[in-house]
Amino acid sequence: MNQKFYPLRASENFLSFQFESQSEERTIAKAVELVRIGVNVYNLAFGDLAEHGDLNDQVVSNNGDMHKILATVAQAIILFFKAYPGEQVYFTGSSPARTRLYRAILNRERENWSMVFEVKGVLNGEPIPFKSSSDYDGFLVSCKK
Repeated sequence: MNQKFYPLRASENFLSFQFESQSEERTIAKAVELVRIGVNVYNLAFGDLAEHGDLNDQVVSNNGDMHKILATVAQAIILFFKAYPGEQVYFTGSSPARTRLYRAILNRERENWSMVFEVKGVLNGEPIPFKSSSDYDGFLVSCKK
């Protein structure tokens, strides 16, 4: 993505990342977590980090920095792929509206990611070529060779 992003703190195994969303009103702790869900596939989750350490992917923070947050998540994926180059990352929105938002952002940023990543839409459990006009259940990202 061709956006500014927040500094990330990565876990030793590059499966967990933390950063802070900042506005004039508040600072919100955020996290990105990758969990193996299949052979060569990791599920990506991100959201607000609660005080007790749980990730809340349902909250709408409205901190005015959505593009910077998503660019930070993209940086986490890049770091993950540097550590796990043969793996794939699956993600979906916590609601159909968020999944559509991710599709729109992927489409808008296609020029920035298409040289490095292969992105497929996932529909009914099957990965298919990404098209900006199609609805998907989620997305599957891998590094191009």
